[in-house]
Amino acid sequence: MSKVTKKGSGIDFDSVDDEETAKPKADDRPRTAIGAISVSLAMGRGVEEENRALKDKVAVLEKREFVELLDPTRIRASKYANRHPSSFSDPAFESLREEIAQAGRNVQPIKVRPVTGDPAHDYEIVFGHRRHRACLELKTDVVATVAELDDQELFSEMDRENRDRESLSPWEQGRMYQRALELGLYPSVRKMAQEIGANTSMVAVAVQLAALPEEVVAAFPRPHSLQYRWAPELTNALEKDREVVLARAKEIIALGDASRTPKAVLSQLLAGPNAAADSEVVRFKTRGKVAGSFSRDGKGGLTLKVKAGALSGDAEEELLKFVQGLFKE
Repeated sequence: MSKVTKKGSGIDFDSVDDEETAKPKADDRPRTAIGAISVSLAMGRGVEEENRALKDKVAVLEKREFVELLDPTRIRASKYANRHPSSFSDPAFESLREEIAQAGRNVQPIKVRPVTGDPAHDYEIVFGHRRHRACLELKTDVVATVAELDDQELFSEMDRENRDRESLSPWEQGRMYQRALELGLYPSVRKMAQEIGANTSMVAVAVQLAALPEEVVAAFPRPHSLQYRWAPELTNALEKDREVVLARAKEIIALGDASRTPKAVLSQLLAGPNAAADSEVVRFKTRGKVAGSFSRDGKGGLTLKVKAGALSGDAEEELLKFVQGLFKE
């Protein structure tokens, strides 16, 4: 073997080929400074696109909803919720609570979002306040989906759920919208309706209902009985003569007639402009409480009202005979 052959036999040509292959070829390298900058920019764009893709994946994971069994005492009501207290004591709520008691838990999950900075609570309700209350009263864990939501997302989902399930009365819906406006969640009724996908006129009328004076709302058997279509009429009547409408409302409240119908209350509140001024009301009291009234309206009509239970059966018969005896055939 020659000296050249002997020296060549110690060279690892495979490793040389790998090293040479790993090095960029002269033809592959940018020939100018501009070319080098272009390659660098292209690489930068690739990194930015990758970062955006990763951020999108993280955002998707953060928005995922997880179903959990939660302690209802660690969940607080939403600041936008405006359910009337009677919503948690009516027959529908009693039926819901009984259903949950029999099943051992709420079949339809509520929805919550995590909260921080509140030592008493870990979550806030997005929707499902009555299901949460039922579980709270039954002292059982509540089935809930947990999701990260900002205030507008929370409000939008709450509103959509309420409208789809028709679980809020017009007055309660209006109170919810009014609360969102008061807290500055939306700058206007129009913008709010646009963002939550609701009819602007319907939202405006609901807010009108929520803005009615307490006396007017209290005159009705329950706030739930207020209807959307009554808002413009009541608002117009208040604008024309607020004192008269409020006076009528107070009269209805003082009488305390539980049998009064919502339509009857509406008619009395919207009576002619001189009805309250011309009416003569005499109230009957027993043990310091109003038991009935006798009134004359602006047209001379007479009305005698007696509160349920104020008279015994025999007394009612005597009163009826007396009144009938006043009329001549």
